[in-house]
Amino acid sequence: MFRLYHALHEDIEQATRGTPVRPAYLAALISLESHPAGNPDSRRFEPAVYRGLVDLRDSGQAWGGVQRSKIRSASDARLRALATSYGLTQIMGYHCLELGCSIEDLTAAQQLYWSVAYMRVHYEQELQRSNWERCFRMHNTGRPDGIPNRRDYVERGLTRMSYYELWEERQGSLF
Repeated sequence: MFRLYHALHEDIEQATRGTPVRPAYLAALISLESHPAGNPDSRRFEPAVYRGLVDLRDSGQAWGGVQRSKIRSASDARLRALATSYGLTQIMGYHCLELGCSIEDLTAAQQLYWSVAYMRVHYEQELQRSNWERCFRMHNTGRPDGIPNRRDYVERGLTRMSYYELWEERQGSLF
């Protein structure tokens, strides 16, 4: 968290300013989601998401709240891009359809702004309540009671928030 603080604190502060997203929460997400931690070019293809999008495009089978009209003419390559998560907080490409951004925005210099926008669209109330446990669950699983694949995901996130808050208090100093 010390390294993330020094590498990204200014960007994190700017992206969260005026929002209910605490910098420590965003930093903890970055540490959990990007690989290696802090890599803005992180990406991961999700085969199950891809299959769901293909089924939606080809047969109209509802999937994930995505409107069929938005992907009806999408190529397989486009669906693969939509089924990939990107950037420091691993926002899924298909969320661009609702956010009004491009997939490139999820890995560009302004990607943290799009991450905060995603959070506000999907779990603003929990952010306002500072219910960080539910926020971690919602970010990772899409559900406030969801169980992440990595069982210690929420616990690790909460711990990393406290470490980041320490660096904030010390303004990045060791003492």
